[in-house]
Order: sequence, then C-alpha cells, then structure tokens
Amino acid sequence: MNSIPERSCWGVARWAVAAFLVAIALIYLFGGFQAAQLAVG
Repeated sequence: MNSIPERSCWGVARWAVAAFLVAIALIYLFGGFQAAQLAVG
C-alpha cells in the first residue's frame, strides 16, 4: 500500500460537510437562527 494517502474528492467533501455541520451547531448554540438570519441579510 502507499504510505502517502491519496487525496480524493470524497475526503474533501467529507471535511466540507463536517465543517458546515460544526458551523451550524455553533450558530445554533451561541446565537440561534435569528442571529444567523440577521447576519446573512
């Protein structure tokens, strides 16, 4: 097997989804979705 992990688009997508879920959780915990709506527009 290769000692160097190959980068696949699935790995990037997995990290993107994880980061998105963490951001939603932080917005929900700290400000609620009203604050998110005000920040967006």
